[in-house]
Amino acid sequence: MPAKRSSSPERLAALVLAALLLAGCPDEPEAPAPADTSAKPVVSTAPPEPPPSPLVRIVEEPARRGLEALESLVAAMPQGRGDADSHYLALRRSLAAGAPIWRRPESLGGEVVFGPPRSIDEGGGALLRLDAALVLGDAAAARVEMVTLDRALRLFQSEARRIPTVPGVVAHALSLAAYDLGALALESFQGVPEGSAAVLADLRGTLDFVESASAALATPGTAETPAALASVKEIAGPLRVRLDAAKIADDLDDRASFVLATGRLGAALRRLVAAAGLPVRMPYRARFPVAKADADEPVSALTLPAPRIRPRSASGDEATWAALGRKLFFDKRLSKNNARSCATCHVPERGFADGLVRPPSLDPAVTLRHTPTLLYGPLHAAQLWDGRALTPERQALGVIRARAEMGLETDELLHAIESAADLRALFQALPTPGVTTDNVGRALAAFESEAFVPGDAPIDVFARGDETALSPLHRRGLDVFAGKGRCARCHIPPFFGGSRPLDFAVPIFAVLGVPDKPGGTTLDADRGRGALTSRPADEGAFKTPTTRDVARTAPYFHHGAFRTLEEVVDFYDKGGGKGLGIPVPNQDPDVRALGLSADEKRALLAFLREALLDKTPPEKLTGPPR
Repeated sequence: MPAKRSSSPERLAALVLAALLLAGCPDEPEAPAPADTSAKPVVSTAPPEPPPSPLVRIVEEPARRGLEALESLVAAMPQGRGDADSHYLALRRSLAAGAPIWRRPESLGGEVVFGPPRSIDEGGGALLRLDAALVLGDAAAARVEMVTLDRALRLFQSEARRIPTVPGVVAHALSLAAYDLGALALESFQGVPEGSAAVLADLRGTLDFVESASAALATPGTAETPAALASVKEIAGPLRVRLDAAKIADDLDDRASFVLATGRLGAALRRLVAAAGLPVRMPYRARFPVAKADADEPVSALTLPAPRIRPRSASGDEATWAALGRKLFFDKRLSKNNARSCATCHVPERGFADGLVRPPSLDPAVTLRHTPTLLYGPLHAAQLWDGRALTPERQALGVIRARAEMGLETDELLHAIESAADLRALFQALPTPGVTTDNVGRALAAFESEAFVPGDAPIDVFARGDETALSPLHRRGLDVFAGKGRCARCHIPPFFGGSRPLDFAVPIFAVLGVPDKPGGTTLDADRGRGALTSRPADEGAFKTPTTRDVARTAPYFHHGAFRTLEEVVDFYDKGGGKGLGIPVPNQDPDVRALGLSADEKRALLAFLREALLDKTPPEKLTGPPR
């Protein structure tokens, strides 16, 4: 959902302005009225309007350039596919240069242009719809979106003068812009366009903002800002050289090093913000920080975040919860007839999956889906294949209660714990003592948070600054993963799964058209999320799992029918279900034939198998806290 908006005086003024603009801006400019030759010239006595301040220019200039590009695009509408048209690319670059300011909830046109910032459907705004229309060569649909963009750009331009951008807003945007630059390089940013040329335009525009906004923030500045600005330029300069040398985003070799540099750029920008005496905002806290101060942490789109659970207490209470959760995870008394524990299906030696196509069901009438790994589970925005549970706590309790999985009703669960002296004592020793379902869920979630996010794969070591951690083959594999393979559009770094930064609270579901067997032409019958929501768009949709440690967690997909990563890559390379000739009307548009070469597949598979494989064996994660 969009963030709640306040009704400040400035916002009320902006609402009035928006109403005037949106009601009064015609689709085409009106012809000027004929001159009255009898009228005497009027000499204005008003003082000339002062030139805009540097802060105003960083918002006004992108709007002006965007309007010019849009006018040229309208005048020379591309014939056929038009998403590589030079005027369209200039429009995208201008919008990207203003986006860090315009995307704020307070900006009236931002949601219209870029779409809701936290939408589970990710339908996008007018810009994404224009991109789709140009890809299809649909001139009529493109013109509709151009009218919307014209009005929004005029609003942005007017807002820049009437509601001046304050330094704090620029500082906030700068603190996050470098992260966005890295996410764009990985093509994992929300609203990423279809074509590689358009992705490059977005990258260039985002760096335009970084350069112009950092210079504006340093004017007039303080005694510390010149050195801080010089540090920003030193890091941004080589990134600009790489972007200027490329013709399309697919020309960007070694995107890993580009993203790593954006982490250093973010730290430099935050030092500039601090030097200007303004508050600093982090994209998020790093799971494994490498800097002493938060502002100096080089958080990039490859940096693992701290798990999204209750904050750790200063007194170390979280260790008490995790210790209980560890015991519960392996305890069969939490199931019907002591039949199984959590570890029965989430086997440590098998990457906390089970290696089976489907797990055995305690209810013969119920066929269970393939057991997913619990590794990095605390970073999931939703749990289970259909996303029916939003937190690890709810997921754990749901499995305990499910008659086909562990089969204990709530009263049976509480009775089992109360009847076990060792468990009862541990529950009474909790910071919030008592045998309750909330305490069961919290303990299991605390254990998962502590144990199941190892973060020592080569990609993580690289993200923390060791550039030797990724081999040249791994780097080429990441280039395929982010670019031609289109993997990162759903398997979003740094989790490499379906949780979108910055808060990792919005899940991603996708319709792939998975057949009942590799190469098959019959769609698997499981409705996925559609059985939960009854929405046509959700028919056959499943949560995007993490590809971390994927070499340990075969077989694959919700039904476990694909036994090797080669089968999975071939399925995507052919274009998903549609590519196999299966009718899938709602298949995700990012799933289409890829045309990967043998070398590209080899690099991609090496990246998946090796660069995302944690050094610590999963069975070593369940011991005492590290």
